[in-house]
Formats: sequence, C-alpha cells, structure tokens
Amino acid sequence: MLKKITRVLGLIALLTSVTTQALPIVQADAFLIGDNKAALETNTGLIWMDFGVNSHLSYNQVRDLLPTEYTGWRLPNVAEVDHLWTSLFADLPEWNRFGTGFGTLTSFSHTDYFDSIFSVFGQNLDATYFTVDEEGNPLESWTVKSLFGVFMDEAGTSGYVSMGRPYDLTYPNTTIYLEFNTDVSGWFSTLLVKDSSSTVSEPSPLILALLAIAALLLRARRTA
Repeated sequence: MLKKITRVLGLIALLTSVTTQALPIVQADAFLIGDNKAALETNTGLIWMDFGVNSHLSYNQVRDLLPTEYTGWRLPNVAEVDHLWTSLFADLPEWNRFGTGFGTLTSFSHTDYFDSIFSVFGQNLDATYFTVDEEGNPLESWTVKSLFGVFMDEAGTSGYVSMGRPYDLTYPNTTIYLEFNTDVSGWFSTLLVKDSSSTVSEPSPLILALLAIAALLLRARRTA
C-alpha cells in the first residue's frame, strides 16, 4: 500500500513538473518586490512588463517615460519579441509560422494553457473578434480577454503581438505575432523588457524606519 501511494505521489510530482516546465514564463516583479507586474522568460533571463501596466499610454508616451518612470526598462528588439512569442506557442500543433515575421494560432483547445499565460502576464483589454463573409461583411462577433502589445526596435521595424481568450468557450483561443513596418506611434500598450540582473526597488529607508518604530511601540504596549 505504501509503495502504491509513493508511486502515485511520484507520478503527480512528475506531471506537475512537466506542466510547470511547459510554460516558459514565471511571475516576476517590475517596480517593487512582490508587485508581480512582470514575467520572467526563463530560457533567456529577460523580464517582460505585464501587458496591462502601460496599456493606457501610447507608444510615444511610453518611449518618453523610459528615462524616468520606466528607468531600467527598454524597448525590445524584434528577435526578443519573436523568441518570446514563438516559445509560448510554437510547441502547440495549431501554431503556423508564415515567413520570418508572422505566426498565428486558432484553436478550441489549450484553454488551461492560455489561462496560465494570462495568470502571469495579466490582461490589458477586452477585444471583439468577428468572422466575415466573402465580401467582408461581419457575420458573427464575440468578446475576448486580450493581451495586446506593440513594439518598434532601433532599426525602425515595428509590429504587434496579440492573444485572445474568449469568455464564451464556443469560440476559439487565438494568438498572433505580426511584424510589419508601419507607424505605431499612436498605438497603446507597448512591450518593455529588461535584463534579470536589473533589480527591483527595496523598501525605502524611511518606510523601514517607520516599520521599526511601529514594532517597538507595539512591543512596549504589550509589555506595559
């Protein structure tokens, strides 16, 4: 009986390990320890800002804030964006890569996998997907929770990544990576990245001092 229990526990541990390793990103911190507003790409060491952090700002606004509010962060290059997105989806059988700068996936499967990505990266918007007829007229539409981010590297190559998880399971999960040369300056939600060697901020000395004083006052009150 003990051997059987041990074998079952071992199998559970193995399955848990496989499931964990299947997702190449884990929760990380962006600005303060414990804020969980970033994702660490485990096979590159790069840290990606959650999609929702700057989704209220245009690309130009985010770029202008890099020296101040987003110090330590930078705009990713195309190769880094490509590596992140393909590492997330290339192992799924429905992933199609059409050329060097375009990949897409549409599937009714992998719901748990999509949910696990959202649990790490957050969500930045709701989007409407729709089908059209041969003349381009809308036939059907549905709402998805979405990850959407734009990028442009130093060479001026720009693009976007998109991932949609429908609220209604009768519609498919979708992800897209598209590289194109166009103006993204007015687009919202910009991809930002930094090296894992860049540390997040520790609590300020003032906060630590106030916590110490509060602890001393509480201790004095208990002994009174």
